[in-house]
Amino acid sequence: MPPVRFTDSYPGPVRVVRVRERWTQRQRVGKQWKTEEKEQNWIWVVAGDLAGYDGAVMRDLGHLRWKIENNAFCELTQHWHLTHCAHHHPVAVVALLWIKIIAFTLFHAFAILHGKLFRLGKTTLQEVRKQIYRSLICGEPFQFFSG
Repeated sequence: MPPVRFTDSYPGPVRVVRVRERWTQRQRVGKQWKTEEKEQNWIWVVAGDLAGYDGAVMRDLGHLRWKIENNAFCELTQHWHLTHCAHHHPVAVVALLWIKIIAFTLFHAFAILHGKLFRLGKTTLQEVRKQIYRSLICGEPFQFFSG
């Protein structure tokens, strides 16, 4: 289907992708296992240079986006106090938001790249955070400059 014009505020063409997902879900009810047929319908409006991708790729990209929203933003609001800002000047709000997002990204990059126990599922991000905190409080001081 050819792209269509969506709104005046976004003059570029967009594509609408409708995905129907069907699966069988197995759950235990009492002492018996029961299966139930499930179906979900999703509609995505796709903009930009994604015209060459088919519906299955769009579905996968949509689910990856939801994973980011559900995991990252949920963790940012619950554990990184993203909803609270200590200062109310517009520049301070933006600066603190960037500081939190950069710290969040660096922390997760460290945990994923250097946290073998985390990658293996044997520890939580909270425990990694506590270990980093303890190493900063009790560890050897860092030498930033030589001399």
